[in-house]
Amino acid sequence: MSSDEFEAFLSEVLPPIGLSPSAYRRRNIKRRIVRRMESAGIHDFPRYRDLVRRDPAEQAILRSLLVVTISRFFRNKTVFQVLFREVLPRLASKGMPAAVWSAGCAAGEEPYSLCIAWEELPGKKPRLRLLATDIDPVSLERAASGSYPESSLREVPDALRRKYFEREGESYRVREEVRRSVSFRKLDMLRDGSPGRFGLILCRNAAFTYFGPDQRLSVAAMLGASLEEGGYLVLGRTETLSKEAADLFELAFPAERIYRLRAGS
Repeated sequence: MSSDEFEAFLSEVLPPIGLSPSAYRRRNIKRRIVRRMESAGIHDFPRYRDLVRRDPAEQAILRSLLVVTISRFFRNKTVFQVLFREVLPRLASKGMPAAVWSAGCAAGEEPYSLCIAWEELPGKKPRLRLLATDIDPVSLERAASGSYPESSLREVPDALRRKYFEREGESYRVREEVRRSVSFRKLDMLRDGSPGRFGLILCRNAAFTYFGPDQRLSVAAMLGASLEEGGYLVLGRTETLSKEAADLFELAFPAERIYRLRAGS
């Protein structure tokens, strides 16, 4: 299985299922794809390409394989600092239950970090309704269990670690009251559409990194339609919106890639 065959496979198979070949490090994804091929009894890329093309179920499996699931609590600390100081207090000040969506939540570190940040807001606040979605069922199972290695907590201050986590051997489990605050659901942003209306959506290091240009525009439109008036969208710190998608949003906090829905959008 040569490098040329692998490159041809990626260029022929990924764009039709909405993924951008240029987004991936080859060595990392080649191992995953070859393992999947072997489990299907296939030992060359052209045959696997043909299977993916004709079998929607295999397309879904391949997309799930290519999901990046590495994360940690309070990843990109300055983003959470701005959310804590600026965005979450504005949601809380409305006096109504606040709706937040973590889209592409991987193993759950992001939505649990949001719950902790919400709990740490000073003063009285309304209930938080937090939905966390991902295409990968294995990641969602891990997220629901709420158990993580110590390395995932390296950006969690000691006081928050003691308050919101329980030590279990070499791992840490999010306390039950925090786990109950998050609803996890399998969702494919390219096929399943919007799961509701939200004051804040985080879609970091997922759609706007791995999807192709047309799919990114489609997802941006769906996210815009899912935001309440004046709602916020958070992207990964190296991600940007296309010009067409950017017309829906204005940059509220540029360094942190936090956008606000434009009035009338």
